[in-house]
Amino acid sequence: MAFACSNDKFPLPDIPPAERQFTGLDSITYEPINPPWDVAHGYNFRRPADVYVGVDNFIYVCDTGNDRIVMLDIGGQVQGISQFIPHPEAITQNDSLQLLIVNKTNVVYRIDLVPYNHQIGAAPIDTVFHFASEPSLQFTGITVHNKFEYYVTAVDTADSSQNVRAFSFIFDFTRDHRLKGPLPMHVNGTGLFSAIVPTGIVSLREQWLDISPSRAATPAFIFCQKGRTRLLTNNFRVQHITTIIVEGDEMLAPNTGLIGSDLYDPGKFYFPEDVAIDRDGFVFVVDAGHPSGDPAQPKPGFYRFSLTSGNQLQAVLGFGRGEKQFRNPKGIAVLPFVEDQIVYVADTGNDRIVLFKLSNDL
Repeated sequence: MAFACSNDKFPLPDIPPAERQFTGLDSITYEPINPPWDVAHGYNFRRPADVYVGVDNFIYVCDTGNDRIVMLDIGGQVQGISQFIPHPEAITQNDSLQLLIVNKTNVVYRIDLVPYNHQIGAAPIDTVFHFASEPSLQFTGITVHNKFEYYVTAVDTADSSQNVRAFSFIFDFTRDHRLKGPLPMHVNGTGLFSAIVPTGIVSLREQWLDISPSRAATPAFIFCQKGRTRLLTNNFRVQHITTIIVEGDEMLAPNTGLIGSDLYDPGKFYFPEDVAIDRDGFVFVVDAGHPSGDPAQPKPGFYRFSLTSGNQLQAVLGFGRGEKQFRNPKGIAVLPFVEDQIVYVADTGNDRIVLFKLSNDL
């Protein structure tokens, strides 16, 4: 019997984009899950500005007006309440299950849960970074990348209405909370790879957690921004920053392939506040909408897009207090996978967290 070996190489199978793996997603809608997490149902949130699905699978709410972080299970049962933290605005969690929080000041806070057996009320609020030399900086968003490093979106309020020097940044931090510096984006730019008043950010680590450790180490991210000041406008209010290889090094670069898509549509958003991504590569954006409720302007609510194509798949939009209405929503989070997925929205102006599921899952 003879055996032969071949050096022939066969291509890896082509993995279709998520919207092709889950057919019919563009023909179904999001429906509310009742009850909402509001005062009528025993929740006393006051202007909650962010909601986050943790690495530990708990839900964390920045209860901004009550100066605290509330920890819940995915069904809404409160598991604990943090010690006092002034007006928290955005939250993330690293691979050591430490919570990192910013609050529109120049400070990064930490809640280290593990030494306190995950009892959030027993864990102290630590200041791990204070940009003392820049008192006018406001940290507006935060996300972990590469397990323990993290990005922070920042606005220099002293210069946000003038074009005299850089006033919008995305900072990169080491795992031990040292500032590496701002990412090399275009200063005060009006196109891709630039930010004007950034509001939220999510690392693509969130897409690959528990699936691919190597891919979870990517520096790529998605961010959103107000995109305008009195003097400047950036029409790309949500941007995917991907990576390219240059002389063997992985470098950040804008995803220009989404130009012309719904995600990059200049008229899509009025004031996108936060962005999330699930394990299947669907991107969720919450937009505060026009504050007047003018029907001619983008309405408050949330959208779902394919990151592969940039196509919009669903949206829930409306101004008010109804089941599918919002007032100045600022935060969004999703359970990791499409099946039985819950979308959580911090409906800030209505003092509540509202929950949604796809109609075919109800």
